[in-house]
Amino acid sequence: MDASGNQKGAGKDPEIRGAGIQSLEKGLKVLTAIQHAGRAMRLNDIAAAAGMTPSMAHGYLVSLVRTGFVAQDRLSGLYDLGDSALQLGLASLSRTDFLSLARAAISQLAGELGETVTLAVWNGDAPVVVDKIEGRSDSVYEIKVGSLVRLWPTATGRVFMANLSNVEWEHHLRAMMQQDGEAEASAARFITELTDVRREGYAATLPSTVPNFSAVAAPVFDHRAHLKAVITVLGRQDGFDIAPSGLPLTATLRAARSLSMRLGASVS
Repeated sequence: MDASGNQKGAGKDPEIRGAGIQSLEKGLKVLTAIQHAGRAMRLNDIAAAAGMTPSMAHGYLVSLVRTGFVAQDRLSGLYDLGDSALQLGLASLSRTDFLSLARAAISQLAGELGETVTLAVWNGDAPVVVDKIEGRSDSVYEIKVGSLVRLWPTATGRVFMANLSNVEWEHHLRAMMQQDGEAEASAARFITELTDVRREGYAATLPSTVPNFSAVAAPVFDHRAHLKAVITVLGRQDGFDIAPSGLPLTATLRAARSLSMRLGASVS
């Protein structure tokens, strides 16, 4: 008996281990399996993804359906996320402070690489820098918070351009072609390069608008798979690796994907 008069060990749930409840953790594995699939699933597929037998997974699904976190289609028998899961996700998104999350992400990235990192969003006509963390040694004075970024040939602009709708893309493409004497050749080059950015999920450029500085840029998406922002890292050309396997690009992609996940995006 303890000091409060309660018998020691009384009322202890055998499922509780290290301040956790095992059955709850297993149930969340089932829910997470459906979330990651991005589609309705069969019982056997859910069980395999959650690492349990179909009979065990079915037990958890019964409870999840009962509480509204999972819904089962009466005709197909497939399981998908339910209304309670949707409401929980929306509640989480409504409490998300994007700029605070983004500043933490780019601060960590700048600390890891020692280079200048910027965050840009779309202002309706062009990207605008809304945050900037200076590098440890080199400052990029040409870029300030509030600066508009050219769509071409910057890495930031290319990522935005590649993720515009087809109508917007054609509008800006026509505008850029009018500024170039070799319009037909320019259009073909723009389309090829932007298609590459769309496919690869990033842009990397040698010095262009900022002398002596190369750049890598990666997109940040929200829960609707819409482009929310672009993270860009700039470093002096002579010591900045823009290769796909280089640390600047791999770290930037990792930071952008992590931030996208915090915003509810489904990231592969």
